[in-house]
Parts: sequence; C-alpha cells; structure tokens
Amino acid sequence: LKSWLAAGPVHGAYWRPALDNEGTPSEMDLARWHEALRVRVKSLYATMRILYEQVAAPGTFLVSATGLGGQHGYDETGAIAPFGGAVVGFTKTYKRERMDALVKAVDFEAERKPSEVADILIEETLRDPGAIEIGYKEGLRWTVGLQEQLAADGKPGLTLDSNTVFLVTGAAGSIVSAITADLATASGGTFYLLDLVPEPDPENPDLKRFATGFGADKDGLKRDLFARIQARGERATPALVEKELAALERAQAAHSAIAAVRAAGGTAHYFSVNLTDADAVTKIIKQVRERSGHIDALLHAAGTERSHFLPDKDAREFDLVFDVKSDGWFNLLHAIGDMPLGATVAFSSIAGRFGNAGQTDYSAANDLLCKITSSFRSTRPATRGIVIDWSAWGGIGMATRGSIPKMMELAGIDMLPPEAGIPLIRREL
Repeated sequence: LKSWLAAGPVHGAYWRPALDNEGTPSEMDLARWHEALRVRVKSLYATMRILYEQVAAPGTFLVSATGLGGQHGYDETGAIAPFGGAVVGFTKTYKRERMDALVKAVDFEAERKPSEVADILIEETLRDPGAIEIGYKEGLRWTVGLQEQLAADGKPGLTLDSNTVFLVTGAAGSIVSAITADLATASGGTFYLLDLVPEPDPENPDLKRFATGFGADKDGLKRDLFARIQARGERATPALVEKELAALERAQAAHSAIAAVRAAGGTAHYFSVNLTDADAVTKIIKQVRERSGHIDALLHAAGTERSHFLPDKDAREFDLVFDVKSDGWFNLLHAIGDMPLGATVAFSSIAGRFGNAGQTDYSAANDLLCKITSSFRSTRPATRGIVIDWSAWGGIGMATRGSIPKMMELAGIDMLPPEAGIPLIRREL
C-alpha cells in the first residue's frame, strides 16, 4: 500500500473478503478462527490505518461487502457468514472518524453472481452517501431501521430457580457483579464466575474498607496505596495508584458477586482465567460438564475498551480489545460444544450497533458477537441468543472514570442508571 501511495493518491477501497463464507464456527479450530478473522477484519484495520489520510475527504470512499444474507442477519434465517459482522462494525466506526468520506457496508445473499455484486458495489459508491448499512435480498434494496417494541413477547421465558446454571465471564466488573447479584436473588442457582482477576481474599483489609462505605474513604485508600508503592521503592505516579485502585475495585466486585450468590442460597464457583487461553477455558468447561451437565444461561460480559482514533491505535491495542471478546466467545462455545445451552447473553454496545469514533476494535468485536448470535437461528436453534447493545452506565462501570461522564453530558447522552440496567438481563431471560 505504501508503495502504491508513493506513486499517487488512492481515492477509495472496496473490501470484499467477507463475501466468502468462512464456514461454521462450531467446526473450526482456533487457528482457523484466527485466520478467518485476520483476513476479514485485521487486514481491514491494517489497510485503513495506512489509507486514513487518503480516504477522508468528500469523493473518497470505503465500501465493504459482506455475505450475511442480504439483511445483515436481522431476518428469520439469521446471519449466514457471521464473520462479516466484524467488518460491518469496523466500517461503521470508520464512518464516525471520517464523516466526509462515503462509507458503506453492503450485504448480499449467498448466491449472488460476482458480476452483480461488482455492479451493485459501484452503483452504491455513486449514490446515497447518507446510508451506511445496505442490503440486497430478493430483488430489493434494504437498510436497517429501529422499532420500539415491548419487552414481553408472550412466549415462555426461562425459569429461574435453584436448578438454574449460569456461566458468567467478566464477573469482576462492577456492572456484571450487580447483575449477578440480581440473578442470584431471583434464582438461588449455581454460578460459574470467570474473570482475569485472581479469586479475592475475603480477609483482605482493603476489601473490607470497600464494603464499609469505601466511597467516603477513597482519598484515604489512595494515600495508603501511594505510601505502599513508595515503600516498595517504586515511583508512585497517579496512574499507578489508579491502576492499583482499579484492581482492588475488581477484586471487591468479584467478592460481592460470590457473596451475593451465597447469600441467596446459591452455589458460586470462581475461576481466574484468561479467556483467550483456549486450554484453560476448556478445563473450566470440563468441570461445568462434570458438575452440572448443562448451562442455562451463558453471560459473556468480558471485555476491555481503549479509545484511540485509527492512526493512534497500534496493532497490539487492536488485538487486545478485539480478542478478549471474540476469542473468549469462540473458546467458550467451542468448549461447550454439544452440551445443552439454554440461552446466551452477549454484552455488546451501542458502539457495535452504530460505530463510535476511537473504537474500531470494540465496535468490530461487538458486531461480530451480534452476528454470530444471529446465526444461532440456523446453527444452534435450541439456544436462545440475546445480545444487549448497552449505552454507557452511570454510577458504576468503565464510563464513570475520568472525564467520560462530562463528555457524555456535553454530547447530550443520558447515561443508564444502574437501577434501570441491572434487571434488564433477568427480564430478557
């Protein structure tokens, strides 16, 4: 690409690897999963990072093509080649960063002739620059709209009781901890709680300070951490103090989740695990299989977010943010295999639905989860797939840190109150 740019400007890119059907994820191994995503989305990241200054002005374009089925997976069949979701998520965010360029994700039925696809992609480049997600199915041109619907659909939901088995990733997040407590109170069931954070020591005096009105003593704890870091002979920077404080917050959230399950008469099994480690995930699922034999609800809430515009987002950051969500999801589903799985709840974000500047990786991973869940209609019909596109939460969670609440207020975005968000998962199930 750099040698081409030395010869003259590039005005646009047609990105077409996601037209190819990657095959069924359940039949893949991890190496094939990685290669399919490398070809489709990680190469797109590398390409558009180099073309960032080129594909920016009016008259320049990025047009991505996918084979999700012609309606972006929002139809009865569900997504056919769901890896296209990662491409669509990335593309929507590119538009957020490059508002003047024409940016589209154009979706096709599986059996479209290459010549028809080529004609349509060129036609889409020449008109309607305001529409991002376009689909072609049964001779019609489609886009995605929003419709307000009642939460209750009249169909029987999941019964939550002492026999219900939950598996929860990202369990040491403050939001996930609160949701776990809500589900535990409603069920008294069995919870397998997974997070990178080591199992918390309930006797840790710092955690006890959290439990006894810590909010009032946050500055006191910061001062103590500052002194401890200095006593270790390290340079006690504000960033390092915040990092240690965040680790304590996660340990406290994990402890709260375990305590809430036990207080409700349920059973809690906690595992410290890196979800991108396939062997470690497989070992945990083996224990679930031996102890419980099934999972009623898998909540995949693990994830991390680091916002940087594409030129400032290096490959390590992209991989870190993308892989926790995507590889974690694959490793879980692969290890679960044919074990009965009642419902999945993937935690996505409005960044996955609409794109969000600085979040190409986060948006791509979230929309990938959405489209794989959509494909369950064909590939896992016995499993009920749910994805929640969360907004930023107020009061708890990642979006309460630093300047984010103020930025949200200036942008006119209402943050989600915990009392409104926490019961949503239970109601959906």
